[in-house]
Amino acid sequence: MVKQQDAIFRQAYPAPPYWAVRFDVAYPPAAGAFVLADLGGPLREALFPAIITADGFTAMVAPRHPATRLLPGATVPMLGPLGKGFRLSRVTRLLLVAEVACLPLLQPLFEAAPAVALVIEAPTRAPLPPPDRFPPAVELTLVTRDGSTGYLGPLESSDPAPANLQRVLPHLVELMGWAECVCLACAPDRYPALAAIVRTVRLHPPADFAQALIQTALPCGVGACEVCRITTRAGERHACLDGPVFDMMTL
Repeated sequence: MVKQQDAIFRQAYPAPPYWAVRFDVAYPPAAGAFVLADLGGPLREALFPAIITADGFTAMVAPRHPATRLLPGATVPMLGPLGKGFRLSRVTRLLLVAEVACLPLLQPLFEAAPAVALVIEAPTRAPLPPPDRFPPAVELTLVTRDGSTGYLGPLESSDPAPANLQRVLPHLVELMGWAECVCLACAPDRYPALAAIVRTVRLHPPADFAQALIQTALPCGVGACEVCRITTRAGERHACLDGPVFDMMTL
């Protein structure tokens, strides 16, 4: 049964390029899961946690998002937690891979294992967060598509790199061989190519070795509206019920 609960809005503050919005709620969503918040619009807004505590969660939203206009202390009706989030069980070596715009979706996993490696891809160096934004134990790999800092992207490319630049793909393959689990947050159309990279490292990866979050519209949260239907190797599925985190090898 879908939970209906009232959340209390606590604060909104800039966390460039996002705004952080904090809610106190009895049942916060887990990493990769979400809630649907009634913020006064025609449809509820899906909120994913970037920070999770025992009494609530913080989500990262775009500037001028409806949540940024709430007043502290306001009551916000929510449905959820909804969906299936990231599934980690006794993982000691965790690899996280994200496009910079999707990075908040993986933030709750930064300390989810004793050893965590994080690969972030950005178009250029400007949107990359400074290294001090991450826990000191996280092994950080920066990737830019223009080669302005770190490795040269995109993640999937095996093309020869220009002089004085190094493609990230060999390093990514090495990290996938090291990891016990890989969690990804990228544009959905990139997952087939990234799954092919996994298969070069592990011919028959176990279920949920590579877990990918599908970002799509989630208007109802219960599979009734059909908007979030996606195609998998096992047939069509609903991102709101069967995901939004899927075994990437089934996509």
